[in-house]
Amino acid sequence: MATPVLQFKRGAFSNLPALKAGEPGFTTDRHDFYIGLDNTLSNNKFFGSTRYWTKETATTASGVNLVEGTDNGDSFITLQSPDALAGIVTYTLPGANGSAGTVLREDGTGTLSWSSSNFSFTDTIFTGITTVNGTFLDVNTVSDFSGITTFSNTTQSTDKDTGAVIVEGGVGIEKNLNVGGNLKVDGVSEFVGVATFRGGTINLGDADTDDINVAGEFISNLVPNSDDSFDIGITGKRWRGAHFSGIGTFATGAVADNVQIGISGASEIDTSSGDLTLDSAGGRVVVDDHLNVVGVSTFSSDLVVSSLTNQRVLLAGASSEITDSANLTFDGSLLTVADTIDVTTVEVTNVKAKDGTTSITIDNATGAVGIATNLTVSGNFTVLGAQTEVNTETLLVEDSLIEVGLVNSGGSLVAPSSDANIDVGVVFHYFDGSARKAAVYWDDSVARIAVGSQVTEASSVLTASAYAALEIGALWVNDCAGQSQVISCTGSERFLENITIDAGSF
Repeated sequence: MATPVLQFKRGAFSNLPALKAGEPGFTTDRHDFYIGLDNTLSNNKFFGSTRYWTKETATTASGVNLVEGTDNGDSFITLQSPDALAGIVTYTLPGANGSAGTVLREDGTGTLSWSSSNFSFTDTIFTGITTVNGTFLDVNTVSDFSGITTFSNTTQSTDKDTGAVIVEGGVGIEKNLNVGGNLKVDGVSEFVGVATFRGGTINLGDADTDDINVAGEFISNLVPNSDDSFDIGITGKRWRGAHFSGIGTFATGAVADNVQIGISGASEIDTSSGDLTLDSAGGRVVVDDHLNVVGVSTFSSDLVVSSLTNQRVLLAGASSEITDSANLTFDGSLLTVADTIDVTTVEVTNVKAKDGTTSITIDNATGAVGIATNLTVSGNFTVLGAQTEVNTETLLVEDSLIEVGLVNSGGSLVAPSSDANIDVGVVFHYFDGSARKAAVYWDDSVARIAVGSQVTEASSVLTASAYAALEIGALWVNDCAGQSQVISCTGSERFLENITIDAGSF
């Protein structure tokens, strides 16, 4: 018998469940180990994790990791021993906080204390919050301030050579710049990206010699702050042209060239050829020769075409003229077709034999077809609908194999060529206090056979609320390890063979 393998319950930390008393759990993403206390998630006991230390190697020393909050990420600070030591070294930290601006100093015996001092730095990097407030700080060369830096001097700036901070060289700013006071720029300014000016009057230039060049496009209305108060252009400096896609409204007189005006409401239209007239007294439109309409036309009176025959249905002729045919007539209640009908869909109330019997009936309300007598199909019988009901007490099937899950392809049932994300199987109806369903089916969502004692169905997908038991004599499995018996019985004892005990994942 193969040696069993025992695996703890495991999974991502976010899915860690409430563990039962003594039940172990291992988080695969954080490498944390927990033991359950009382089946309550908040009482799971943490026992350890490699996240909090770095193990030494033959050449590298170990360290202790101080991990940041889990909502902020998984980074940490490592307090690490030197790779090689002459002996045991002990550092003793101060027992209380130091004053603002103080630093840790060592007395030569490993005891650390807080000390205040002024410092002069060369090639300095400040990685935390840096505050310069009263203590002299002399930076002689390149410095990197990666945290928040505060200058508490409140001297106002009147030009580029005054203020709390004076930078003689260029300044590059990769993040936002917020200015609480006035902002004055003596040179050329360039804004790349969205620039928003709000909260007051925006002045563009202070004399008519200043040019304003707009290379982009306006995406908003141009509205003056009061009615009839400003002009677009002046005498001697006029705009060359204006283009309006909608209605242009001018409150006072305006001059324009090439204006087209449409006139409606005429009682009589008489063209030069006399082809079209409106007979208001007769209440109809009369076309003497040809009428060519490019757009939509509405006739409120009768339109008379003298070449048409009474009760014939109108047709479009070969030259797009209005015509009719003796093969298609309609007297107001009966449509008669003298030849073959070729249509995609026929909707009728009843289909009767020539002698008037109703052995074949199509229901007018539902479209269902009813056959009053026996139906014998000598050829193949294909049903392409969504549901087939067989209301019979005895079903006889000659075939030894029953196939389900085939799909319709041009009227033929074939194996599916794509995943329809549906379940395939057999559903059983029974009664146990109420009508219930059981099923043996292929569960497409998990790719395995399921046996459900209580299932529900929606859009060909089964959901099991309870699973049925299986009663078997033994169990054989043919999987990645080959065919083997995993449950056997000798005498009155049952045996598990070739088994890995896996507590599962969470």
